[in-house]
Amino acid sequence: MAEAAAPYPVTFDAVYPERLSRLNTAFRLLLGIPLLIFLVGLGWATAVLAAWLAVLVRGRMPHWLFDFQVGVNRWLNRALGYALLLTDRYPPFEGDWLITYDVRYPERLSRWKLLFWKLITAIPHTIVLNLLWLGALIVTVIAWFFILLTGRYPRGLFDYVVGVLRWNARVTGYVLSLTDDYPPFNLSAGAGPAGGDAYLISTILGFLLAGGAVAGIVAAVVLLGEELEVDVNYANLQNGRPAGLVEIGDVMVALNSASDPLSADETLLEPDPGRRLVMFEFSVANDGDGDVKIDQSDFRLKDEEGKGHDAELAVVAGHAAPRDVEEDERAEVRVVFEVPEGVAPTELKYAPSLPGRNSVKYGFR
Repeated sequence: MAEAAAPYPVTFDAVYPERLSRLNTAFRLLLGIPLLIFLVGLGWATAVLAAWLAVLVRGRMPHWLFDFQVGVNRWLNRALGYALLLTDRYPPFEGDWLITYDVRYPERLSRWKLLFWKLITAIPHTIVLNLLWLGALIVTVIAWFFILLTGRYPRGLFDYVVGVLRWNARVTGYVLSLTDDYPPFNLSAGAGPAGGDAYLISTILGFLLAGGAVAGIVAAVVLLGEELEVDVNYANLQNGRPAGLVEIGDVMVALNSASDPLSADETLLEPDPGRRLVMFEFSVANDGDGDVKIDQSDFRLKDEEGKGHDAELAVVAGHAAPRDVEEDERAEVRVVFEVPEGVAPTELKYAPSLPGRNSVKYGFR
């Protein structure tokens, strides 16, 4: 993809270390914990929102706020480089260092690009970066063993990780509106802003991918949000006449019977005074590829006064829930509720907690 000759406004580089400490490298995860704690308490997101607000109002970022943003990102990149073994010197908060990060100050910034355009056009970069980051993590593990054995970071692997961090720094600077120049699809230090062809292609791909994602979410909400309703004769259910099969995704569910009231001989539960226990028995057949988790919280009963009741107990194949029904298996499920005396149940809902499955509501008459 074509790139302009001028260097990109966001720069990142690292000095190659001839030797690295084996001991420091061996305990790098432990040494990085204070960096993580500082990062959590940094309040970086607040500063980002303040910077965006300034761009929206004034069309530019105040120099002091810009310098603060650059300073924070400089330290973040230093910490990231330290975590990825590019150096064994602990990252300082200020001054010159082995890992460099800088951004050329923009006199003007686009308001309309800030609102959503940059997020859309950065989608292709995000996809490529995810793949590059996967490679960088694998390279870091390989480099860790090399350093422990030889005290050296292989130069080719080092340059690759530096390139990934450089690409990431450019895209982050673009999305945070530290610059309006579109990042190049390039690992090298000398690359300039991406050319018009790359920008156009990325814009089209970004809109297509974003549109597809939105359409998928809407479709999932519409399809998975559908609640199946089954009309059940409660007297017949108490007499052991099943309500029939209902398909919930890849699970077949049958409401087989109701015990109302539940005999004290059938449970160890004791209802409160003025209340009774009601038990419903289900058959659950898992015809899918994975296990199906059944939890007590999946079931809820409503009575004729409009009050809802959570399950007091759920037993799956003789074991207390939560319990998995493995693929191609069938399990008997018993769910016990406590309801007031003299008040009839009117609705029983089974809503699986796992995504990809609709809920079913049994209405009693």
